[in-house]
Amino acid sequence: MRINNASHAILLGLIFSLLLTGCQSSLSPPGANGKVSANAASGYIDRTKTVFPIANYSQSVDKWISPGAENINVPVLDTATQQRYFTALKSRYFGMNKQDRSPWNPHYVASLLNDKATRIRDARMMHYLNDGSTYWGENFRTHSARWKQELWNNADTRISDIYQPSGRGIVIRETLVRALPTQDPAYDDPRLAGQGYPFDNLQISSIRPGTPVYVLTASRDKTWRYVLSPTVTGWVHSEDVARVDQAFVSRWMSLAGKQLGAIIKNPVTVQENGLFYFTARPGTLLPFRNLQAGFFQVAAPAAGRDGRAEIRWIKLSTDEFAAMPWKMTPANVAILMKSMSGRPYGWGNYNFYNDCSAEIRSLLMPFGLFLPRNSAAQIQAATRVVDLSKENVSARISYLKEHGKPFTTLVYIQGHIMLYIGNAEIYGQQVPMTYQNIWGLRPGYSNSRSIIGGAVFFPILALYPENPELASLAGKVQFKLGFIE
Repeated sequence: MRINNASHAILLGLIFSLLLTGCQSSLSPPGANGKVSANAASGYIDRTKTVFPIANYSQSVDKWISPGAENINVPVLDTATQQRYFTALKSRYFGMNKQDRSPWNPHYVASLLNDKATRIRDARMMHYLNDGSTYWGENFRTHSARWKQELWNNADTRISDIYQPSGRGIVIRETLVRALPTQDPAYDDPRLAGQGYPFDNLQISSIRPGTPVYVLTASRDKTWRYVLSPTVTGWVHSEDVARVDQAFVSRWMSLAGKQLGAIIKNPVTVQENGLFYFTARPGTLLPFRNLQAGFFQVAAPAAGRDGRAEIRWIKLSTDEFAAMPWKMTPANVAILMKSMSGRPYGWGNYNFYNDCSAEIRSLLMPFGLFLPRNSAAQIQAATRVVDLSKENVSARISYLKEHGKPFTTLVYIQGHIMLYIGNAEIYGQQVPMTYQNIWGLRPGYSNSRSIIGGAVFFPILALYPENPELASLAGKVQFKLGFIE
């Protein structure tokens, strides 16, 4: 298949990215020699892993975003800028012009389909299923030849090069996106630092309920569908997607065009009269039609008896759901962070938890800001990027302190992204504070990990006194700042 860079990013962007990285309080200073033993400061797991003592840094949102701050209700983006971003977001979900990249847009989908459409999929399958590949599944066992052959046989790789209106669908419950049609993991050697759990190479992402998709093909046993979404392409469980006809598409788009809202609490159980529909998290976008007595009347997609999508109207409270674009004030950012922070790290949305890029994407979505799904694409999507990769650690930290804009500055290191939220005093000095979902830190020689494993507030320091051998987040090969303006 001949594809441009944008299409390539959609189809393959998340498969081979690997994230192996990870805010403050009044802290006691380190010992007299300025160092703390790694084993004394961190819980020992095995020869390659310890647990970083994140409790040394306050995880209270109010510590970092003070409710009494003078600017707590002052927007960090003006109304016109937010509306510009929101318009771009809606085009990715519902746009029907030739330049819009919505899965319901026949112009866009048709541009991705041609007679070589299977080659990318075949290449992906060959990578994991060829005789020479070695990946670990459950119970520390490598995948057998039989496992590979059965998976190969089930993964239908035929993709029509003609756009089919019947291929349109909508996600009716949050669904995990897989590189191959299987729930089985494929880990690299779990004996190595930074490999094994939770880094399942087949786990790409998740897709939120209410998201438009286009079904490219299905597995031979029909239990999986290979779908194109606004951010990722991959295999999802068939029961998580309902077919849509033109009447549904027209109605859903009309509702979303008038009033679109977002989940602002993690998690929210979407149910009505005892009937459960799905679990929703920040990053879930749904149309609504009115707000009365502290409740929104929200459209929820559900599968009817014939398998086609239907709209069910449910009530969500104002502390669960907000009209978009939600005003981007520090107070509203804090509301989201109070619900999202402290959640476990989930590589590729494993178990529906966030990794670094999913965390930032989910956090910014209610404010109308659309970001791609992986960290490298997210920094490229910033309005303005400053590359500090040639600067030393001190210069990088100083630049961020002086020029960073709280809540609208992304900090990128290779394979990882975080959000700058302001400066804070740590060990008697002003340093940049970030919000991020991070797996862990590693020493310069890279043969071990100090695991954080969650969404946390964490400072960017030149040296971490908990273990001075750990490499600074500002000391990676790449260090870029992305400004959302």
